[in-house]
Amino acid sequence: MGMPPSYPTVAHLIKPTLDTPFHIDYAWWDEQQMDLNVKLRSHLCAEHRALYANLDQQEPIDWIEWSTGKVHQVEGLRHIITTHCSKQPHYVKDAPTLIEAIFRVFLSNDNHPLTPRELSVLVDRSPEQILRLLSGRQVRNGIRPVVES
Repeated sequence: MGMPPSYPTVAHLIKPTLDTPFHIDYAWWDEQQMDLNVKLRSHLCAEHRALYANLDQQEPIDWIEWSTGKVHQVEGLRHIITTHCSKQPHYVKDAPTLIEAIFRVFLSNDNHPLTPRELSVLVDRSPEQILRLLSGRQVRNGIRPVVES
């Protein structure tokens, strides 16, 4: 089955620079009719990959904020990746490709925007190489420039 056509968005009109912040645009996954949870499962550590093998990936989990005692519902896979898997040694460096390493950086930092200059320090590649990868016509893993609304 082919991919649906890509329609221009504000993000396509931005000419990114080394100082342009990027992030995972989770709406992109819906626009492409792709299941983000399938992607997230591939970024779980071995321990949690086994635990999540038979669980419903869509189901939110209860998370207790220990300082206040409040219970929040959070998306299970993203929460586990952010709070546990990404804390494992070499989580980012063991990614099979540069785009996967960048995706893991955003998963591990709770999707806080970063520039190619900032990403370069975390993935040990040049900012120029990262900019070329992220500013091409093809959006990879939903990583796009941050669009101020």
